[in-house]
Amino acid sequence: MNLSVPRQGRNKLVTLTVLDFTRHKPLTVILGAHTLQKREESWQTFKVKQYHCHPDFTSPWKGNDILLLKLDGNATINSHVRPISLDKSKARGGAACSVAGWGYRTATVTSPEATVTIIKQRDCLSHYPGLADNLICGRSRSSRVPEKADAGDPLVCNNKACGIFSYRHNNWPGFYTHIAPYLPWVNSVMKSA
Repeated sequence: MNLSVPRQGRNKLVTLTVLDFTRHKPLTVILGAHTLQKREESWQTFKVKQYHCHPDFTSPWKGNDILLLKLDGNATINSHVRPISLDKSKARGGAACSVAGWGYRTATVTSPEATVTIIKQRDCLSHYPGLADNLICGRSRSSRVPEKADAGDPLVCNNKACGIFSYRHNNWPGFYTHIAPYLPWVNSVMKSA
C-alpha cells in the first residue's frame, strides 16, 4: 500500500512508500482496491514510470526510508480514489492512528486495518537510544500487527498521512518513517518529475 499525493492540483500521481519495494521491480500500483481476490470496477491500475529513492537512505534503521513512485498515467479522482493530505507535524505520543494494507499477503479478502498508538519519542528512545530522528514508534494491540511484509503501509492520524510503515524490531513496536521532515524533498522531486 502507498500514499497518493496530488501533483499541483492535477491528477498526475506520485505515491509515497518505503524502499523495500525496490526489490520487487517492476511494480504495478492498484488504486481503489477493496479486495485483491478479484478485479473490481473501482480499480485503477498503473505501471511505475520512475522510482525516486531518498538520496541519504542506507538502511531502514538509519532512517530516510522513503521512496516516491511516479505512475505512468493519470488517476481519476472519485469515491474510491482520492488524495490524502500529508500531516506537517508529528503525531503526539498517545495518539490513536490507523495503518491499513495488504503487504504481500493476498489471502486476506479485504484490506486489513489496525489501530496504532503512537509512543512518546522519549519512551521509544529509552529502548532504542540510537533511533533515527525521522522515525515514529507505534504499537498495535490488534491481531493485525504490521510486519515486514507491510512495509509501505500508511500511518494515518486525524485523516492525514503522518508516516509510512518501515520495519518492526522483535516484539517491540512498529517504526514508521515520519513524512513531514521529507516534505521539502517530496516537493522538489514532484516539481522535477
